[in-house]
Amino acid sequence: MNITHVIASGLLLVGLCGALHAADKDFGEGLANTGPAQVLRNARHQHDHWNGVGRIRNEGQTLCTASLLDTRDESGKSGPAYVVTSSHCLHRLNGAVQRDMPIKGSISFNYFDDTLETLKTYPLKTLRWGSSHGVDLAVIELQATLASLITAGITPLKLAEEVPADGVNILALAAPEWDTLHLSACTQQASRELVEQPFVWRVTLKNQCQGVSLGGFGGPLLDRASNRLFGILSTSTRGQPAERKCQRDAPCEVNNGIPTWQPETNYGSPITFLSQCFIGGVLQADDEYCALYPTTSITFEKPAPVQQYFLKKADGNGKDIVPRWNLAFSINTPFYRYKTTRRAIDCENPALYSAPIKAEHAYVNDPIGPQTGMHMLCIVGVESAEQRVTSGMMKNALSLAVELAEPGPARTPNLSISLDKQGLAAYTLIWHLAPPFMQRYTYKYGPAATTDCLRPVDYLPIPPTAVKDVEEGEDEDIIALVHPLNDDPVTPPEKYAQLISVQGTPYKICTYAYDQADQPSTLRVDLLKPR
Repeated sequence: MNITHVIASGLLLVGLCGALHAADKDFGEGLANTGPAQVLRNARHQHDHWNGVGRIRNEGQTLCTASLLDTRDESGKSGPAYVVTSSHCLHRLNGAVQRDMPIKGSISFNYFDDTLETLKTYPLKTLRWGSSHGVDLAVIELQATLASLITAGITPLKLAEEVPADGVNILALAAPEWDTLHLSACTQQASRELVEQPFVWRVTLKNQCQGVSLGGFGGPLLDRASNRLFGILSTSTRGQPAERKCQRDAPCEVNNGIPTWQPETNYGSPITFLSQCFIGGVLQADDEYCALYPTTSITFEKPAPVQQYFLKKADGNGKDIVPRWNLAFSINTPFYRYKTTRRAIDCENPALYSAPIKAEHAYVNDPIGPQTGMHMLCIVGVESAEQRVTSGMMKNALSLAVELAEPGPARTPNLSISLDKQGLAAYTLIWHLAPPFMQRYTYKYGPAATTDCLRPVDYLPIPPTAVKDVEEGEDEDIIALVHPLNDDPVTPPEKYAQLISVQGTPYKICTYAYDQADQPSTLRVDLLKPR
């Protein structure tokens, strides 16, 4: 063997070793799966590969996490800078696909614990595409170009070619509210269809990475070995009781119409398909390339158009009262088609849809059921009676969910109790509504020795009766003490609170929950001890 062959062999060996080393790289830096989330620092530029993940704020100062996309083509050509985040983190709009809309706000990159003095903040420009139905995703164009951000030292994330298989090691990056980026490790898991009223997500991901909470939604899900972006965090069941399953911030999985509850679990949306949506670094609004298009936007006549119902017997005749969809809406296309199903993914199958219906006075009032469990309504907009079906059209179909349940006790009251932080002998009580399963409450309280919870008298309503409607003999002061905790002025209150002072003797709190069919729960009794 001559010296040339020796050198060539040596170079080949070095190349192979380098390739193996790259393949074995652990971007999780030894972090244990499902272990505590780790605060990330970057003063020494050790995490520059994640400095393109940052805090995004919209005009309403909603805090989410977002990632800069590497949209350069093979020749290195780039265009505008695009970030991806969770659409339903930014707002809770269902039915409408928003596209090409001006958006106010900013994103701050290099968002690490020890680099807050060197944040790189850029204004948002246009919401190019955003939807919370089917997939939970917002694609936002910044005022800056991708080339200028890269020149400024900000590293975009490359999209993975496919979602990792079940059991593959992954990483989650998230910036909790009023905190900086955290890293957590876990494994990728297959997930079923997801319902978090009013949203239905047909294709989802799940994991048990730690440290995911408000503010962290929209954060990237990464392949641990390659650091490639395959999904974004959407929602979680962390800190939520099973009684709230399928409701706001308490998503449930649906298996052939049966809702199931997975505690302490995060869910996300896959976004690998976006790699087909950029040509020359520019988002293409063409369904030939991108499954985000064409778009259908639906507006409901009522703020909460779809309620969940309970089957109950009509008085006297013994027949079930069958609920109906009773859905009036407007749509941005001249025609629409619809169908009902038990599986949301069927909404993406063009079979069994109705013939095209003129969109003027759009209304669906088919019966629901009679089987118990989850039922889905699928709606898709079409431009004409002859329009051909496309993949993008079906992927943008709207899914709405309704659950039917047999008569029975309402869910256990969801009441949280905390001691006053000022050290006083007072407790803060918060009743959490979750329509339709916990539509309202009744409660009473008093000294433990003399308060009989089983006596039906003296119970007070939550939501409280308006003072002007209080009947003679009722204590207006007590009723007025219960007040709503409403963090969204557009929607009805979901929490009601009261401060109760406990002096000298223990107090007893008696609570019943009532569902939409006005069925009571079992009695909940809590004891408040004096300090």
